[in-house]
Amino acid sequence: MRRFVTLLCACFLLLSVATALGQSAEAGIPKILVTGFDSYKSAGLDEAVRVWLRGSPLEGTQEAAAQETVLHATQAAYGPYRGFDLASVRQVSPSTRIVYLTIDYEKGPLFAKFVMFHAEPGWIVTSLLFNTNDTAVLPLQ
Repeated sequence: MRRFVTLLCACFLLLSVATALGQSAEAGIPKILVTGFDSYKSAGLDEAVRVWLRGSPLEGTQEAAAQETVLHATQAAYGPYRGFDLASVRQVSPSTRIVYLTIDYEKGPLFAKFVMFHAEPGWIVTSLLFNTNDTAVLPLQ
């Protein structure tokens, strides 16, 4: 009986730690990214990019246009957008974070990196990178 109680307590402890880690990872995704992905699903790729770049120094730049081209090419080759998953969040400083994601399409993933800066009134994207090659985007483990 004592072993059962100990095992049960250990399971609850592991579950609470896993839940806390999941919540902190989700909390690491700035709302503007989630809003952009919601827009991707409801209004399409171009609207998602507009949302992500709102207030950003990248708005209207050649760099942003090049990354949008990567998104369009991936969608054409991989099929419709299905969703996204958080790979990791790196808090560089209180005002800077790097968010790594996979963007899931019908036929495969696209790897994404968003460099976020906390400005007034909230988070903005200062750099973004999309690539089908994970080693070109994701940090080395």
